[in-house]
Amino acid sequence: MPDICDTLFMHGTVVTMDDERRLIQDGAVAVRGNRIAAVGSAESLEHWQAARRIDCRGQAVIPGLIDTHNHLFQVAGRGLGDGMALWQWLGEFMLPLAANISPAEAIAAVRAGAMEAVSCGTTTIIDNHYAPADTATTLAVAAALRDMGLRGVVARGMFGPFTDVARDNGLDPALFQHDTGHEIASMRECLEQWQDDRIAIWPSPINIIYNDQDLVRQSVALAAEFKVKWQTHVSEAPIDPDIYQRSYGARPFVWMEREGLLDQNATFAHAIWLDDEEVEIAGRRRCGIAHNPMSNQYLASGAMRLKDLRHAGATVGIGADGAAGHSMDLFQIMKQVVYVQRLSALDPVASNAWDAFELATREGARLAGIDAGQISAGKLADIAVVSLDTPAQAPCFDLVANLVYSGSGRDVTLTMVDGKVVYENKRLLLADGEEIKEQAHHLCRQLVTRLNIPIRGNSPTMA
Repeated sequence: MPDICDTLFMHGTVVTMDDERRLIQDGAVAVRGNRIAAVGSAESLEHWQAARRIDCRGQAVIPGLIDTHNHLFQVAGRGLGDGMALWQWLGEFMLPLAANISPAEAIAAVRAGAMEAVSCGTTTIIDNHYAPADTATTLAVAAALRDMGLRGVVARGMFGPFTDVARDNGLDPALFQHDTGHEIASMRECLEQWQDDRIAIWPSPINIIYNDQDLVRQSVALAAEFKVKWQTHVSEAPIDPDIYQRSYGARPFVWMEREGLLDQNATFAHAIWLDDEEVEIAGRRRCGIAHNPMSNQYLASGAMRLKDLRHAGATVGIGADGAAGHSMDLFQIMKQVVYVQRLSALDPVASNAWDAFELATREGARLAGIDAGQISAGKLADIAVVSLDTPAQAPCFDLVANLVYSGSGRDVTLTMVDGKVVYENKRLLLADGEEIKEQAHHLCRQLVTRLNIPIRGNSPTMA
């Protein structure tokens, strides 16, 4: 095939994250269709004919970042619920908000969160969406992500019947409206109706700890039937595995292993409080773990056993985790990956910048099951361009360390997904950013006012 491409990124520093972890100074990346056609020095690709050439001098060309766990609708309560531990945060703030949010309010928040993510160089999001989770709203969330130009997943959260664990721990019964049969039927309806190359739908029993066990079993069977992955929350709070042990006679991963539910298609958010046996099980079964260090610090949930899980064989990505993280900027979250591990272990070599960058790119792609996460020929053309012409980037010796410790989503100048530029020069290209912000301000304030959610820290005179 002649050396012809649609887009040619030229003269940037290319952070490939390929198998050799090459950094190419004065590099170039050719994109043809939705795939990367060639990667090399600018000199070696100079002869390529391109419909568009993008001059990336003074910028880094990196793989698009991958958010493996989010709740975009929770942007509706951004900045609220401050100063609560996890179960209080759920019981008194987030789950009541989730039980009462309207479809229009949820979609407004989803679009606002997705806009922020795209502007920060995120190209893939696994959006764990559970409110509202009716078929129409679930499909509307998937359409919103598709129309923004993103790649990703809507992991439809299912609460199922109101279990004794949920009741005994003070969770809002308003979310536990349907029996297992209804939840699975609705999930099947979503899987049958939705067809798209970039956005998938996965089953998501919302939390192993307080879900009905049969809902979990049937969710896994449905994922296998439709050849997709599944995701759930597990062992986020220190008390979670103890609650499960008292209720069911086994810790969560031990029970799932006994039931034959674990393989590379099982993905979990948090998985902080695992004992040695559970770490071994998660690794041996090649499970995916979405690490959410920002929200884990915000809710004081704890630090996951990152090094142990990776050594055991688990695939670990990172996630922004909705309102408990506040920010969709994965640059901020990458640095927290390092800091949390070092502080919890009191060990300055517990993690490093290259580890964090790998979780946000290559490993995130493995967890999501997509052929992306690196800049090499044949991979999906999911790419971000990051300005290095900022005070925080001078001087620069180790580019990846600079990106992780000093970088920001605000430094992103361009985001490409599936070979198409979806964000450039502070502007969304496939949606009206001003309209998205206006709708989010209006509808989310309407929600917070209707529910009379306390706004701590506001001036008494603030309207």
